[in-house]
Amino acid sequence: MAKKKITGEDGKTYTVKVKKPFYKRVWFWILVIIVVAAIGGGLNNKGKSSSESTEKTSVSKTDKSSSSTSKKDSGKITRADFDSITLGDLMQNGNGGAKLDDLKAKFGNPSSTSSSTTNGVKTDLVTWTNVDGGFGASVIVSFTDGKAFAKNLTGFKLSRKQKIDLAAFNSWQNGMKYADFTAKYGQPDYYDETLIGGTTTIVAGYTSGVKGDLGANFNVTFDNSALTGKTQSNMK
Repeated sequence: MAKKKITGEDGKTYTVKVKKPFYKRVWFWILVIIVVAAIGGGLNNKGKSSSESTEKTSVSKTDKSSSSTSKKDSGKITRADFDSITLGDLMQNGNGGAKLDDLKAKFGNPSSTSSSTTNGVKTDLVTWTNVDGGFGASVIVSFTDGKAFAKNLTGFKLSRKQKIDLAAFNSWQNGMKYADFTAKYGQPDYYDETLIGGTTTIVAGYTSGVKGDLGANFNVTFDNSALTGKTQSNMK
């Protein structure tokens, strides 16, 4: 405390102690510094949090948009795309089958093409490999007069949890419906469908989820959706 001399009304001189104003005290300025630092830190954290939140939201939206665009514009042929390919009868010039030009517009230019003529009937074999599947996945479509009469797929990704064993294979009887078969055992790894002379023939090959030695597999054949034949290799 500071000392100060004052003169009283009685004419006498007195020495008194005077307290410093609180704003001149050291503790006051220390407190001010602490408070300012705390407020500044809070503002910085708030700004940082807001910035991080905005950044995360922006990144999230960007990633989502990018993912959506990638999925939409991937150019990959899906299983649904394959299933949508309609077939016409080879014996009727493929009338009613998907047109080659339309599939090119939808799937892009094919990876390869080849042609052959049998008994005066010219056919074109067209292959696409831009397929949403595993290594070596492909879609092959056969055309006559520019219209599809056969289609083949291989390499699509499948998730088959069950194991199909030899006992099940032996139980299959001719006449079993294709829809019932796939409902129980799932879609095939390999699929080939043709329409010739009024008969739709499906050859379905299974290589995944098959119980047996290495490379175990089986094929089942359906004519007009009814089982007509089966073959297996290395099943147990």
